[in-house]
Amino acid sequence: MLRIPDHTVVALPYDDFYRGKQDQVFFNLRGHNKRQWFSRHAYLCLPLVIGNQYGIALRSLVHATLRWNGGPDPGDTTITVHNPDELRAHASLQTIASHFGLGIVTVQTAFSLRTPPNVNLITVQPPNHFIDGLQNMMGVVEADNLRRDFSFNLKLTRPGLAVEIKVGDILSAVLPYPRGFAEKFELVDAYKVLTPEQVKAEQKTAMDFGEERRSVDPQKPRGVGRRYYKGEDVYGNPFVYPHQKA
Repeated sequence: MLRIPDHTVVALPYDDFYRGKQDQVFFNLRGHNKRQWFSRHAYLCLPLVIGNQYGIALRSLVHATLRWNGGPDPGDTTITVHNPDELRAHASLQTIASHFGLGIVTVQTAFSLRTPPNVNLITVQPPNHFIDGLQNMMGVVEADNLRRDFSFNLKLTRPGLAVEIKVGDILSAVLPYPRGFAEKFELVDAYKVLTPEQVKAEQKTAMDFGEERRSVDPQKPRGVGRRYYKGEDVYGNPFVYPHQKA
């Protein structure tokens, strides 16, 4: 069994014809913090800017129109490809088809993605990239164990709508994630783990922050005080835990 180095996702090609071509279909979102539809103000929101850079994106080699009539069968979804000659030149570097029915469109590539031990890959909606009428299905793949490719499955959400995807569109993304990490968490009442005094202190802090946002921050440049960006609470105390700014 292969052991992939830590902090690495390996793109393993079907055969050597595809060697070195992974960058044509995948790219790391790190550093890609811009979105065409964002307003200038949106870039002042640090959670959005960081979120934009999470994951490895799948870009489209296909120019196609997708349409689902609302039925349950694979034939109820039609895929009209507008660049077949270009796709043939890529020789199955990326394929798109209706396999499962229910308006699901399946995209496959000529690579299996492999991860270090105990690291899954989660297929997700590419962060803050949207195609109207098309939504990613979330899947959790043991990419350290799976010795083949897996598919990206996109759901057409509006029967009868013609959904166009273009070459270069961002269709999907994968996030590396430690196996078993999310399953360990439980949502509980704060009073089960905190003292009443701690709860009251946190409630007051949140209320004071809300009041600052309503009364003081609108008078500041661009209408924000950027406490979160600076890594401090409403009283100017620095965050206790490590803070990420980019």
